[in-house]
Amino acid sequence: MERGSMEHVIKQLKKVRLDAVLGKKKNYNAACRKRNYYNITSFGQIVLNAFTGTALIPVVFGEGNKIAEIIALILTIIATILAGVQKIQDFEKQAQGNTKVADMYLEIAKTIDLTLSMISDGLLSNEDIEKRAEEHLKNIAEANKLASQFPANDKDFQVARDGIKNGEESYTEEDLGIWE
Repeated sequence: MERGSMEHVIKQLKKVRLDAVLGKKKNYNAACRKRNYYNITSFGQIVLNAFTGTALIPVVFGEGNKIAEIIALILTIIATILAGVQKIQDFEKQAQGNTKVADMYLEIAKTIDLTLSMISDGLLSNEDIEKRAEEHLKNIAEANKLASQFPANDKDFQVARDGIKNGEESYTEEDLGIWE
């Protein structure tokens, strides 16, 4: 392989780096969203349990009031549903998983940047470049596999993509054109 033929490998590495950055941002967005869900359901449970577990409702409506009993029952049901949703969705564990995946993508992007810099500086042989490129592909495949266990939604993806296009990360027009 001649040194001049590296342009396709470099382009592929840039594409993988861009995918890694998108995956990083998307998964950090998903982690943030899931932590918000966790906080909302937790806060909701605390408030509802505080109302139903105290004498506040009978004080407001009067002891033995049927409306107060119905309201207390409804609030208890809602608190129980929130607890069930929180248990089933396990938002905090999901957020931790998304953060781990995002960290993996960040590491991939950084190691690809280093590889691209070393290529530009002529520090790597073609054989070294090939080995590193294969390692990067293996790492992104591993991150993608783990990411499938901690999904992000379309909004997480769109916010990540828009952030990149709007300059939250620095990329050339060529880098951004890879998605077109």
